[in-house]
Formats: sequence, C-alpha cells, structure tokens
Amino acid sequence: MKSILLVLVFLLSSPAFAQYQRLTINSELLGEDVTVQISLPETYHHSDNFLYPVLVVLDGSTQFNHSAASVNFYSTYAVIPEMIVVGVSLKNRLMFYTQTEPEAFAGRAGKADILTRFLQDELLNLLNAQYRVAPYYVIAGHSLSGLYTSHLAVKGHSKFNAVISISPSLWWDEAVIVADYKKNHTTSIAKPMRWFISMASEPNEMPEAFERMLLALKHHSKSGLYHSYARFPDETHDSTPLIGLAKGLRAIFSGWNAVPGVDVMPMSALTTFYENKTKEFGYKFPLSVHQFNVYGLKAAYEDKPAWGIEILAKGTEAFPDSEILWDSLATAYSLNKNLPAALIASERALDLAIANDSIFIDEIKAQNSGLKAEKMKIDKN
Repeated sequence: MKSILLVLVFLLSSPAFAQYQRLTINSELLGEDVTVQISLPETYHHSDNFLYPVLVVLDGSTQFNHSAASVNFYSTYAVIPEMIVVGVSLKNRLMFYTQTEPEAFAGRAGKADILTRFLQDELLNLLNAQYRVAPYYVIAGHSLSGLYTSHLAVKGHSKFNAVISISPSLWWDEAVIVADYKKNHTTSIAKPMRWFISMASEPNEMPEAFERMLLALKHHSKSGLYHSYARFPDETHDSTPLIGLAKGLRAIFSGWNAVPGVDVMPMSALTTFYENKTKEFGYKFPLSVHQFNVYGLKAAYEDKPAWGIEILAKGTEAFPDSEILWDSLATAYSLNKNLPAALIASERALDLAIANDSIFIDEIKAQNSGLKAEKMKIDKN
C-alpha cells in the first residue's frame, strides 16, 4: 500500500499535546479524501506509555463533537474508559455504508467491505503509528452508517470489539441483514463482540426491520455476540444520535465501573476486578488517570483514607505528570492527617498544573493555599 497523504491541522489546548486534531486521508481504497477529526483524552500528556482505546464515529462532520463530549464526561467519572475519539466523514455514504447492491442501486451501493478495509488497513494503522492506541476498538453509526456498524456486528470478523448502531437502516435491501444473521448465526467469532442497537420514533420500515432483528437475536443466539438494545419513542431520527451514543457507551461498558456507588475497594480488589473482566471484554483494561482518581477519592472520603492513599500513590507512579492525581493524593493525605505529605503532593500538583496550563489550576491553587495556611497556623502554635 502506498503512503497515505496527510494534511494536519492542530488546535492546541496545552503546551504538551494537541487536544483536537483534524487531518485528511487521501484513501487509495475508497478513491476519495476522507476528513478525520481526533479528540485526545485530556490526560494524554500525563504519561508517555499509557494506551487508549479508540472510538470511531462515522458521519463525523455532524456526530463528532457530541460524541467526544460524551466520552469525556463519562470517562471523567470512570463510567467508561478514557478513549481517543475519531470522527470519520465520507463523501459517498450510500456506496460505502451498504453491504449489498440492489438492482435499483446498481453501481451506487454495496461497498461496505471496502470501507472495512479502509478503516482497518488505513485509518487504524495510521492511528496506531501516530498515537498510543490500545487494541480495543469501538465504532458507532447512525441511520445508514448504523446499517454499516450493524453489518460489522453481524459479520463478526473485524478488528472492532464493540459496535453502536443508532436508528440503523436495517430495512436496506428488504432487511437482508436480518436474513444474513439468521443464516450465519452459528458461525463462530474470534473474540467477544458487544453490540448496542437502538431505535427512535421512526416511520414504517425502520422500526419493522429493527423488531425483526431483535427477534432474530432472541431466537438465534450467536456465540460471542453480546447485544443490548433500547427504544427512544420521544426522539426523532435527527435527535436520537445524542442519547443513542450516550446510552450505547454505557451499555457497551455495562459493569465496567468497579465502584459505581459508595462502596469502595482497596487497590488489590481493583486489580482483581479488572483481571476478571478480561475474558468478558477480550482485553485487559489497565487503570487510567480518572479511574485512579475516582476510586482513590471515593475511598478517602468514605472513611478509608489509607486505601485512597494507596490507590492514588499507584496512580502517580503510573502517571507521574498528572496534576489531577497529585492534587487528589494531597487531599487523601490531608484527610489522613498527614499534612507534610499533603503539602509535598500539592506542590507537585501545582507545578504540573502551571506547566500544563491545567483547567483544574484554580482548584489546585485553592487546596495548596489552604494547606499552607493550615501549616502556618500549626507553626504559630
């Protein structure tokens, strides 16, 4: 394969690394220029070696911004993993999002497998070469691109580990995808595939094909395919991507959060929890910045400050440049009545916050000032 031509546009959000990037791939496989938008996790610069899963969002020109925002919000609270979000915009949607070529669409449809080759051989290879990418890939699509992502889920043999299909056009070619699933449901797949499929308030053939697919999934289970679904009767075709993507992410990563409530765990239990998730997801997720932060702070505030200190200290070892974790470690030390250690951690957090132009700099300064005031009060006495 010849080299891919790139045009990079950097939108800098910190001196360490660009938060948002846009590039153009001159794809030999598709025969067109593909616009790609990339959102890196805000913690990307906190480590030199941590790998991030990827969420590919089709129809990126309209779906990228809200998708990146949802990933950022949910991952901040450890509901889902921190991910690199990649929006992909195609010019010829009908051609590449459809898997068959009905007579009425001769020469204009049926090239879905070529799109899969582009995504795997050009896009994912490029991402792996330029960014720290974990071998866990999620893809999301809506309407016609939702048909394509459904095709990936049903077919089963791709690099993608999870699929989100929002109001997908399953009616295409007389709902041939349902028939294909029934015909091939006994075919094994190499790794677990998680599929979320949803339907808004849609006319005629859209919900009919959706219900047919749900019946097929119910009566003809496929080994290794784990599906969930939702109906959004209050959403239209145009409004449903926002809630569909958000619900889809939570469904795909259902049970992934080790501490969803107020119950807390020590570091050893967290390690065991995610080791036990490896078979379920087909990938062993290491703890990210926000996981260390959420789990450590929860432990500290739920009267387990020693657990919190252990978790957050492990976090600063894995992410030595994370002002978030150093600041939270200072909080945990403070709750454990260890003011000297709290001040050391807080000073480190403040130095990093200034260097990284952190969005949390005001909170970090406030804690640092409070700890210094507390020390001055103690010294006077």
